[in-house]
Amino acid sequence: MTLNHVGRMLFASVPLMVLAGCGTTNISYKPMAAANVATKVSVGLRIVDERPADKGGTQKNFIGQVRSSYGIPRALKDANVVVATSTVGAMTVDALQQAGLGVGRGSGKRTLVATIKHFWMDDVQGYKATVTVQYELQNASFKIVWSKQLSGVAGGASSFTSPEKTAQELFGQALADLSSKAAAEFKSSEFQAALG
Repeated sequence: MTLNHVGRMLFASVPLMVLAGCGTTNISYKPMAAANVATKVSVGLRIVDERPADKGGTQKNFIGQVRSSYGIPRALKDANVVVATSTVGAMTVDALQQAGLGVGRGSGKRTLVATIKHFWMDDVQGYKATVTVQYELQNASFKIVWSKQLSGVAGGASSFTSPEKTAQELFGQALADLSSKAAAEFKSSEFQAALG
């Protein structure tokens, strides 16, 4: 075997090694509200992605890190480039519906702005997924009349067979946790009073 032949074999195997280390997930949100919920009031909804640059703020489908058996981190990405905004949007609509509220473009005199601060999974004494959203209810003059930061968390898994499957399960649980907390806030007397 010549050096040239060995070089060609190594060059040909590099793309396979890269592909083997870069699995993708398909994170989605499962609504908890009944399909046809009667709504009392509708609000506008705007989703903003303000994650840190190194945690999905630049590469929007970058959702975390997993570690090899040697502890070497690698990027975890979702197949959906806008996974954070689409899942948080679906979760927020569901939480509003659980509270008996509807969502409509330009409807009503209030707009709920959901700013994503964190959408990340990492391994710190077990894998943990966290979704943090800053909610602000604005009036027609863009004045903030209600505000609350909420987080949904799921984790503790320290061993798994597939990082992609683990990420999908943990993000699903974190989003469900956040949905329950958001629905409770949207039902609160403070939020209802802010709706005017």
